[in-house]
Amino acid sequence: PGGRLKEQRDTAFRLLNEIPGVSTQQARGALYLFPRLDPEVYPIRSDEAFALELLKQQKMLISHGTAFNWIAPDHFRLVTLPAVRDIRDAADVLRLVRTYAL
Repeated sequence: PGGRLKEQRDTAFRLLNEIPGVSTQQARGALYLFPRLDPEVYPIRSDEAFALELLKQQKMLISHGTAFNWIAPDHFRLVTLPAVRDIRDAADVLRLVRTYAL
């Protein structure tokens, strides 16, 4: 089994895990990943504010982890449905977001 969705999922998984301070588990059938931001690298107090700042500054939409009843503000949800080039662009943005740590 393979195809476009697998390529998009695998690309997002690989690129996110290459970013220092970001880690994620491979999705098993889901069309999203739930990466963790290491608090030592990304000192985020509010994942909701972090998500809103990403949207305002970079036009990149993620869901904050606390929206899914995750207690700590150190996760976010990233959909893996965009084209591979868009996933690469998103990973590039995430490499720079330490300045958005709120």
